[in-house]
Amino acid sequence: MYEKKYEELLLSTLAADSYCLGSHWVHDAKELKNLDIDWEALNPPHVAWHEGKEKGDFTHYGDQILILNDFLKDKNTFNVTDYMTYWKEKMQTFKGYIDGSTKETLSNLDNNLSIPCGSNSGDMSVIGRIVPLLKVSQTRDQFMENTKLLAQATHNNEDVLGAMHFFSKLLLEVLDGEGIQESILKLKVQAPPKIQAYIDAGYNSKDKETLEAIAGFGSACPTEASFPSTMHILFKYNNFKEALIQNAKAGGDSSARAMVIAYLMTAKDSIEIVPKQWLAFNRP
Repeated sequence: MYEKKYEELLLSTLAADSYCLGSHWVHDAKELKNLDIDWEALNPPHVAWHEGKEKGDFTHYGDQILILNDFLKDKNTFNVTDYMTYWKEKMQTFKGYIDGSTKETLSNLDNNLSIPCGSNSGDMSVIGRIVPLLKVSQTRDQFMENTKLLAQATHNNEDVLGAMHFFSKLLLEVLDGEGIQESILKLKVQAPPKIQAYIDAGYNSKDKETLEAIAGFGSACPTEASFPSTMHILFKYNNFKEALIQNAKAGGDSSARAMVIAYLMTAKDSIEIVPKQWLAFNRP
Protein backbone atom coordinates (compact mmCIF):
# COMPACT_ATOMS: atom_id res chain seq x y z
CA MET A 1 0.00 0.00 0.00
CA TYR A 2 1.37 3.40 -1.05
CA GLU A 3 4.58 1.71 -2.22
CA LYS A 4 5.52 4.69 -4.40
CA LYS A 5 5.42 7.05 -1.42
CA TYR A 6 7.01 4.68 1.07
CA GLU A 7 10.63 5.35 0.03
CA GLU A 8 10.15 9.12 0.13
CA LEU A 9 8.50 9.02 3.54
CA LEU A 10 11.29 6.84 4.95
CA LEU A 11 14.02 9.16 3.66
CA SER A 12 12.19 12.20 4.98
CA THR A 13 11.71 10.62 8.41
CA LEU A 14 15.37 9.63 8.64
CA ALA A 15 16.48 13.10 7.54
CA ALA A 16 14.30 14.67 10.23
CA ASP A 17 15.79 12.44 12.92
CA SER A 18 19.36 13.09 11.81
CA TYR A 19 18.69 16.82 11.65
CA CYS A 20 17.39 16.80 15.24
CA LEU A 21 20.47 15.03 16.63
CA GLY A 22 22.18 18.35 17.37
CA SER A 23 19.61 19.67 19.86
CA HIS A 24 17.87 16.45 20.84
CA TRP A 25 17.23 16.23 24.58
CA VAL A 26 18.59 19.72 25.28
CA HIS A 27 15.81 21.17 27.43
CA ASP A 28 17.12 24.43 28.90
CA ALA A 29 15.91 27.47 26.93
CA LYS A 30 19.07 29.50 27.56
CA GLU A 31 21.27 26.60 26.51
CA LEU A 32 19.20 26.06 23.37
CA LYS A 33 19.62 29.70 22.34
CA ASN A 34 23.39 29.46 22.79
CA LEU A 35 24.05 26.06 21.24
CA ASP A 36 26.96 25.89 18.81
CA ILE A 37 24.73 24.72 15.96
CA ASP A 38 24.25 25.54 12.29
CA TRP A 39 20.46 25.36 12.16
CA GLU A 40 20.57 25.05 8.37
CA ALA A 41 22.61 21.83 8.47
CA LEU A 42 23.15 18.48 10.19
CA ASN A 43 25.04 18.73 13.49
CA PRO A 44 26.75 16.48 16.03
CA PRO A 45 24.91 15.87 19.33
CA HIS A 46 25.24 18.06 22.40
CA VAL A 47 24.16 15.64 25.14
CA ALA A 48 25.94 12.70 26.76
CA TRP A 49 23.12 10.27 25.89
CA HIS A 50 24.26 10.36 22.26
CA GLU A 51 27.94 9.89 23.04
CA GLY A 52 29.74 8.31 20.10
CA LYS A 53 27.33 9.76 17.54
CA GLU A 54 28.61 12.10 14.85
CA LYS A 55 27.19 14.68 12.46
CA GLY A 56 24.90 12.85 10.06
CA ASP A 57 24.16 9.97 12.42
CA PHE A 58 20.70 9.18 13.79
CA THR A 59 19.35 9.29 17.31
CA HIS A 60 18.34 5.89 18.68
CA TYR A 61 14.87 6.63 17.25
CA GLY A 62 16.23 6.69 13.71
CA ASP A 63 18.27 3.59 14.46
CA GLN A 64 15.09 1.79 15.52
CA ILE A 65 13.12 2.65 12.39
CA LEU A 66 15.99 1.17 10.39
CA ILE A 67 15.78 -2.03 12.44
CA LEU A 68 12.08 -2.30 11.60
CA ASN A 69 12.72 -1.50 7.95
CA ASP A 70 15.49 -4.11 7.71
CA PHE A 71 13.23 -6.71 9.31
CA LEU A 72 10.50 -6.05 6.75
CA LYS A 73 12.67 -5.81 3.62
CA ASP A 74 11.91 -9.36 2.41
CA LYS A 75 8.42 -9.70 3.92
CA ASN A 76 4.85 -9.10 2.80
CA THR A 77 3.24 -9.08 6.25
CA PHE A 78 4.09 -7.90 9.76
CA ASN A 79 4.43 -10.73 12.26
CA VAL A 80 4.98 -9.02 15.60
CA THR A 81 6.35 -12.15 17.30
CA ASP A 82 9.01 -12.62 14.63
CA TYR A 83 9.76 -8.91 14.78
CA MET A 84 10.32 -8.97 18.54
CA THR A 85 12.72 -11.91 18.18
CA TYR A 86 14.66 -9.96 15.55
CA TRP A 87 14.48 -6.72 17.57
CA LYS A 88 15.78 -8.40 20.72
CA GLU A 89 18.76 -9.81 18.84
CA LYS A 90 19.57 -6.36 17.46
CA MET A 91 19.23 -4.70 20.87
CA GLN A 92 21.71 -7.11 22.40
CA THR A 93 24.50 -5.64 20.26
CA PHE A 94 23.05 -2.12 19.86
CA LYS A 95 25.62 0.68 20.25
CA GLY A 96 23.18 3.55 20.65
CA TYR A 97 21.31 4.76 23.72
CA ILE A 98 19.13 2.14 25.42
CA ASP A 99 16.12 4.09 26.60
CA GLY A 100 13.59 3.17 29.28
CA SER A 101 11.06 1.62 26.91
CA THR A 102 13.74 -0.64 25.45
CA LYS A 103 15.05 -1.73 28.85
CA GLU A 104 11.58 -2.58 30.16
CA THR A 105 10.58 -4.38 26.97
CA LEU A 106 13.76 -6.46 27.00
CA SER A 107 13.06 -7.39 30.61
CA ASN A 108 9.51 -8.43 29.70
CA LEU A 109 10.84 -10.61 26.88
CA ASP A 110 13.42 -12.18 29.19
CA ASN A 111 10.59 -13.02 31.59
CA ASN A 112 8.71 -14.73 28.74
CA LEU A 113 5.68 -12.45 28.81
CA SER A 114 3.25 -12.94 25.95
CA ILE A 115 4.10 -10.88 22.87
CA PRO A 116 3.36 -8.04 22.35
CA CYS A 117 4.79 -7.24 25.78
CA GLY A 118 5.97 -3.68 25.43
CA SER A 119 6.88 -1.36 28.25
CA ASN A 120 4.49 1.08 29.87
CA SER A 121 6.56 3.97 28.51
CA GLY A 122 4.46 6.95 27.50
CA ASP A 123 6.96 8.46 25.08
CA MET A 124 5.73 9.10 21.55
CA SER A 125 8.85 8.00 19.64
CA VAL A 126 7.33 4.75 18.33
CA ILE A 127 4.77 6.77 16.35
CA GLY A 128 7.62 8.13 14.24
CA ARG A 129 8.50 4.59 13.10
CA ILE A 130 5.32 3.59 11.27
CA VAL A 131 6.37 4.30 7.67
CA PRO A 132 7.91 0.85 6.93
CA LEU A 133 4.55 -0.74 7.76
CA LEU A 134 3.00 0.90 4.69
CA LYS A 135 4.71 -1.57 2.38
CA VAL A 136 3.45 -4.66 4.23
CA SER A 137 -0.13 -3.45 4.76
CA GLN A 138 -2.55 -4.31 1.97
CA THR A 139 -5.50 -2.30 3.33
CA ARG A 140 -6.11 0.70 5.56
CA ASP A 141 -7.48 -1.57 8.30
CA GLN A 142 -4.39 -3.76 8.14
CA PHE A 143 -2.14 -0.70 8.43
CA MET A 144 -4.08 0.46 11.48
CA GLU A 145 -3.75 -2.99 13.07
CA ASN A 146 -0.03 -3.17 12.26
CA THR A 147 0.73 0.22 13.77
CA LYS A 148 -1.18 -0.78 16.91
CA LEU A 149 0.94 -3.96 17.17
CA LEU A 150 4.12 -1.93 16.66
CA ALA A 151 3.17 0.33 19.58
CA GLN A 152 2.21 -2.61 21.79
CA ALA A 153 5.55 -4.27 21.02
CA THR A 154 7.58 -1.62 22.87
CA HIS A 155 5.17 1.06 24.17
CA ASN A 156 2.07 -0.73 25.47
CA ASN A 157 0.72 2.41 27.07
CA GLU A 158 -2.81 3.79 26.80
CA ASP A 159 -1.73 7.32 25.83
CA VAL A 160 0.68 6.04 23.18
CA LEU A 161 -1.89 3.64 21.73
CA GLY A 162 -4.44 6.46 21.46
CA ALA A 163 -1.91 8.74 19.79
CA MET A 164 -0.76 5.94 17.48
CA HIS A 165 -4.33 5.37 16.31
CA PHE A 166 -4.81 9.06 15.60
CA PHE A 167 -1.54 9.67 13.74
CA SER A 168 -1.83 6.45 11.74
CA LYS A 169 -5.28 7.48 10.55
CA LEU A 170 -4.04 11.02 9.90
CA LEU A 171 -1.22 9.71 7.69
CA LEU A 172 -3.68 7.69 5.63
CA GLU A 173 -5.92 10.73 5.16
CA VAL A 174 -2.99 12.84 3.95
CA LEU A 175 -1.73 10.08 1.64
CA ASP A 176 -5.20 10.05 0.11
CA GLY A 177 -4.82 13.72 -0.79
CA GLU A 178 -6.39 15.50 2.16
CA GLY A 179 -4.80 18.54 3.82
CA ILE A 180 -2.97 18.03 7.12
CA GLN A 181 -4.74 20.69 9.16
CA GLU A 182 -8.14 19.92 7.66
CA SER A 183 -7.67 16.21 8.38
CA ILE A 184 -6.66 16.87 11.99
CA LEU A 185 -9.83 18.85 12.58
CA LYS A 186 -11.97 16.25 10.80
CA LEU A 187 -10.52 13.35 12.79
CA LYS A 188 -10.76 15.30 16.02
CA VAL A 189 -14.55 15.02 15.98
CA GLN A 190 -14.45 11.26 16.54
CA ALA A 191 -11.34 11.24 18.75
CA PRO A 192 -11.42 10.52 22.51
CA PRO A 193 -11.65 13.57 24.81
CA LYS A 194 -7.95 13.41 25.75
CA ILE A 195 -6.88 13.49 22.09
CA GLN A 196 -9.30 16.34 21.42
CA ALA A 197 -7.72 18.27 24.29
CA TYR A 198 -4.22 17.73 22.87
CA ILE A 199 -5.38 19.00 19.47
CA ASP A 200 -7.10 22.03 20.95
CA ALA A 201 -4.03 22.88 23.01
CA GLY A 202 -1.80 22.76 19.95
CA TYR A 203 -4.23 24.78 17.84
CA ASN A 204 -4.71 27.43 20.52
CA SER A 205 -0.93 27.87 20.85
CA LYS A 206 -0.24 28.50 17.15
CA ASP A 207 0.21 32.25 17.62
CA LYS A 208 2.85 31.75 20.32
CA GLU A 209 6.58 31.49 19.70
CA THR A 210 7.40 27.82 19.25
CA LEU A 211 10.04 27.63 21.98
CA GLU A 212 7.57 29.18 24.43
CA ALA A 213 4.67 26.96 23.35
CA ILE A 214 6.61 23.70 23.55
CA ALA A 215 8.20 24.67 26.85
CA GLY A 216 4.67 25.28 28.14
CA PHE A 217 3.53 21.81 27.12
CA GLY A 218 6.77 20.29 28.36
CA SER A 219 9.56 19.48 25.93
CA ALA A 220 10.19 16.01 27.38
CA CYS A 221 9.14 12.63 26.00
CA PRO A 222 5.62 11.85 27.35
CA THR A 223 2.75 11.87 24.86
CA GLU A 224 0.92 14.48 26.94
CA ALA A 225 3.75 16.89 26.03
CA SER A 226 4.79 15.65 22.58
CA PHE A 227 1.29 15.39 21.09
CA PRO A 228 0.19 19.03 21.61
CA SER A 229 3.71 20.19 20.72
CA THR A 230 3.46 18.33 17.41
CA MET A 231 0.02 19.84 16.84
CA HIS A 232 1.47 23.30 17.48
CA ILE A 233 4.04 22.82 14.71
CA LEU A 234 1.52 21.37 12.25
CA PHE A 235 -0.95 24.22 12.79
CA LYS A 236 1.68 26.97 12.80
CA TYR A 237 3.87 26.08 9.82
CA ASN A 238 3.24 25.01 6.24
CA ASN A 239 6.90 25.08 5.17
CA PHE A 240 8.83 21.87 5.91
CA LYS A 241 12.23 23.49 6.54
CA GLU A 242 10.87 26.22 8.78
CA ALA A 243 8.77 23.71 10.74
CA LEU A 244 11.72 21.41 11.36
CA ILE A 245 14.11 24.21 12.28
CA GLN A 246 11.71 25.77 14.78
CA ASN A 247 10.93 22.34 16.21
CA ALA A 248 14.64 21.60 16.67
CA LYS A 249 15.26 25.01 18.24
CA ALA A 250 12.67 24.10 20.89
CA GLY A 251 14.85 21.12 21.87
CA GLY A 252 13.67 18.40 24.21
CA ASP A 253 12.34 15.30 22.49
CA SER A 254 12.54 17.08 19.16
CA SER A 255 13.15 13.95 17.09
CA ALA A 256 9.94 12.21 18.19
CA ARG A 257 7.99 15.25 17.03
CA ALA A 258 10.06 15.78 13.87
CA MET A 259 9.67 12.25 12.52
CA VAL A 260 5.88 12.54 12.63
CA ILE A 261 5.91 16.05 11.17
CA ALA A 262 8.26 14.91 8.39
CA TYR A 263 6.24 11.98 7.16
CA LEU A 264 3.00 13.96 7.25
CA MET A 265 4.39 16.93 5.33
CA THR A 266 6.14 14.67 2.81
CA ALA A 267 2.95 12.64 2.36
CA LYS A 268 1.18 15.87 1.49
CA ASP A 269 3.92 16.99 -0.90
CA SER A 270 7.08 15.09 -1.95
CA ILE A 271 10.71 14.45 -0.99
CA GLU A 272 11.58 17.69 -2.80
CA ILE A 273 10.54 19.68 0.29
CA VAL A 274 13.40 18.15 2.34
CA PRO A 275 16.64 20.19 2.14
CA LYS A 276 19.19 18.17 0.16
CA GLN A 277 21.92 18.63 2.74
CA TRP A 278 19.66 17.05 5.37
CA LEU A 279 19.38 13.97 3.16
CA ALA A 280 23.17 13.59 3.30
CA PHE A 281 22.89 11.59 6.52
CA ASN A 282 25.23 8.70 7.27
CA ARG A 283 23.63 5.70 5.61
CA PRO A 284 24.24 2.34 7.29
